[in-house]
Amino acid sequence: MAYTWLDPTQNLIRLLHLSPASSEDETIKCRFSIVLLDNKPEYEALSYVWGDMNDTALAEVDGHRMTITTNLHSALKQLRHKDKDRILWVDALCIDQSKDQEKMHQVSRMKYIYSQASQVVVWLGTGWDGSNMAMEFLRILAGDETLHLDPQVDPSISVNGLYLDSSKLCGHIIRFFNLPWWKRTWTVQEFVLAQKLVFQCAQSIVTQKDMYMARENFWRHKDRCCQQDDLDYPHPDFGTSVSTAFIQPASLDIITKQRGPSYSVLAAIANFSNRAVTDPKDRVYGMLGLGTGPYSDLVEPDYSYSPEKICELLAMNSVERTGKLEFLSHLFERDNPKLPSFLPNWTGKFTWTETYASRIFHTNFFSASLDLPAEVALISPSLLSTRGVIFDTISALANLATSAEDPYCNTSDSRLVAFWHSMCGGMELVLRNSNRFAGPLKGKSDLSKYHKFAAFFTTPPQQWSRLWDNDMSHIILDVETAIHGRRFFVTQKGDFGFAAKACREGDLVAVLAGGNVPYVIRRESRIGHLGMVVKSLVRGVGLVQVIRACVKLCFSKCYSILGDSYVHGVMYGEAFEILNGAERKLGEIVLV
Repeated sequence: MAYTWLDPTQNLIRLLHLSPASSEDETIKCRFSIVLLDNKPEYEALSYVWGDMNDTALAEVDGHRMTITTNLHSALKQLRHKDKDRILWVDALCIDQSKDQEKMHQVSRMKYIYSQASQVVVWLGTGWDGSNMAMEFLRILAGDETLHLDPQVDPSISVNGLYLDSSKLCGHIIRFFNLPWWKRTWTVQEFVLAQKLVFQCAQSIVTQKDMYMARENFWRHKDRCCQQDDLDYPHPDFGTSVSTAFIQPASLDIITKQRGPSYSVLAAIANFSNRAVTDPKDRVYGMLGLGTGPYSDLVEPDYSYSPEKICELLAMNSVERTGKLEFLSHLFERDNPKLPSFLPNWTGKFTWTETYASRIFHTNFFSASLDLPAEVALISPSLLSTRGVIFDTISALANLATSAEDPYCNTSDSRLVAFWHSMCGGMELVLRNSNRFAGPLKGKSDLSKYHKFAAFFTTPPQQWSRLWDNDMSHIILDVETAIHGRRFFVTQKGDFGFAAKACREGDLVAVLAGGNVPYVIRRESRIGHLGMVVKSLVRGVGLVQVIRACVKLCFSKCYSILGDSYVHGVMYGEAFEILNGAERKLGEIVLV
């Protein structure tokens, strides 16, 4: 069918009027209307997963037969009223998918479409024999905060006579939170932006409030009184645990709470990097609507851009608006050889974990450059000029030869305290009500957690269960967040910390203007990078820019960046106090 043109200069969208049906077998019939979002039209928005594009069914739209995915067909059948139209916004139908220009314009409207909807309906699918049981479990858990997860503690939660020691009930809960909707990128902003939201699976519904309270009550009991090991063990049929399953709603609630006047879309990309997309560019575009303040509309969605160009725009626009080198803490994925060392591979096939997202969030607690604004210039797509000081050189990758009680460098801490702070990345988890919060370890010398940690790992594994408790699980999470994907190092001046596994002796520790944390950089040869700069002519880079980049390479020292780091005693601007006058002066550092 032919779509009516949407004027891109106006805030127009199509709405789908879903006709009523008295029986489920009736053909799906609907029609379009075109409305101006500025006029606050009344509609609901559908949040769903398209499903297999080869598994299709027919619907009638404006008198024309259209092919839609079976999952959408099932949703429309269930969502129809019996006596009146239901007005919906559904991306697969309301956007002319054959027109790239319209797709780009409508994608840029998504945050307004979902935030202005009277209700967002999350369609989870047609369900299975146990889906109603899983949803009933959530409703019961939400309605009574006194219900324990542990069947041995009264009162405890049960559904149809089954308790949480039932493999059957646990399997249904895990399967519910493993449905495709929980694993897609676009569904995140659709959830977060909604004024009101319901989850629907077949004909069963759970409200947003019930989902929130079920999650709250689960973690309140799990962290405080129901230390039921079975909840942490992988289910034999699904390979994951009930506790892991409940991370899905928790991650959405956390971003909703964190999202204030200045929420970083870069953080959102990190938080949900493992979610699936059809187009790799949507790893970025699917999160843009979550940015607020300086991160609002950070990049204009344009599917003609290369993945590398999107990463460049995102990084450079963020530092221009915030004065922060936040993007340099995202350098975990290195699988795109077209990207220079200083640009994160946000559009790549991510191998990130939740620990990376937590570590990125933790950088906000530090101020290694004393909040100096970033000074950067993108000389070419493969050359970035910034300013900072090279503070130290890595001299060893495993050396704690001196006494643990000796003083640590220019601090009042002992080397043992410094080591423990480094192991935790200078952070610790604290529990308030049912929620976990991260807080800095700055100024603390309590080593009780270190001794508990050391006792655990010096005990034979068969006795670990005797020492394991919620406090121990939080300590392990602190350490894993700090050191995952990293290695320990010692510098020539005696400082130590953790940085990327790729670091080696001779690498340099730098503090850059605009950076909350120190970075590890490596001196690079100019010759190979001259070739890369010249090749950029093929990608449309202007001749003047290429000449300028070549001149910069010829007369500057160049460095690749391995990533950020934790260096105890340098996280709060101490580098500028320790260095002498000449060393303290910011100099140009060119990254390749």
